[in-house]
Amino acid sequence: MKLSSIAAIVSLTLCSATFSVGATEQEEKTATIGEQILDKVKSKLLTGFGSLLADAVFGSGGPQYVMLSEESLQAIQDRVRKEIVRDAEYDFIAEFRSVEASLKHYGDTVKYKGEDPVLLGGLLIKANDLINHRALNSRYNDDFFYLADTYALAASVVVAIYTERHLAGLVPKSTVVTAARNLANQLSTMLAQKKQADLPLRSGCDDPDPYDQAVEYRCWLRDPYGNHLASYVVEPQYPEDHAYWESRKAQAELEYKQTKFDKIQAVIDQLRNL
Repeated sequence: MKLSSIAAIVSLTLCSATFSVGATEQEEKTATIGEQILDKVKSKLLTGFGSLLADAVFGSGGPQYVMLSEESLQAIQDRVRKEIVRDAEYDFIAEFRSVEASLKHYGDTVKYKGEDPVLLGGLLIKANDLINHRALNSRYNDDFFYLADTYALAASVVVAIYTERHLAGLVPKSTVVTAARNLANQLSTMLAQKKQADLPLRSGCDDPDPYDQAVEYRCWLRDPYGNHLASYVVEPQYPEDHAYWESRKAQAELEYKQTKFDKIQAVIDQLRNL
């Protein structure tokens, strides 16, 4: 997979996916693309030759995707309501779009004319501007960690660009590894704070209605924001009900952690092990 095709995947992930799945699934899908990018990066670093940017699958003639709307931005980060931060987030996404456009342009250039160090240098500047955006700065945005999945994807794109510079003979492999580890450290900080905000999960059962003939306990599992992750009506006269609820609750908690945290952790691990 070449980096210009990665640009199209980035666009697809941040647009199409957000209209069809909820915020939790969006987080998982976005970070998963970062994993896939880093798989290709590691393969190229091992071989040490060729181009990660050549033979573009997606370029200027490739599929076009709609711009992010407020709905899709909210799927990425739906906690913050302060207008100043929301504006920064839109600006962050606009810069991500600019990186995507530059990736496509570079992919077309490499395909038809070969490597262009000047364009590649400009692409690196754009990518570094993206990961240093104020929307990701804790001093500006108290809730910056909610963008951890998007940062995981952006960091993977940046490492892919560093890798292309290495393959072009412009920087040693150690430069790629150092950049990846620095990004992993920042992403690890974001993930730790995200876990503090999104955990612990809360569970319980409401008291039965004293006027109902049948004794029923309405049980629930919620995240810290009150969103229901699972629910079930437990009837004590059926002994298997309690065991079934415990199993269902455990599965819902596992899936919650997998989608919100595990994919981001996988990107961190890959960044540290290039």
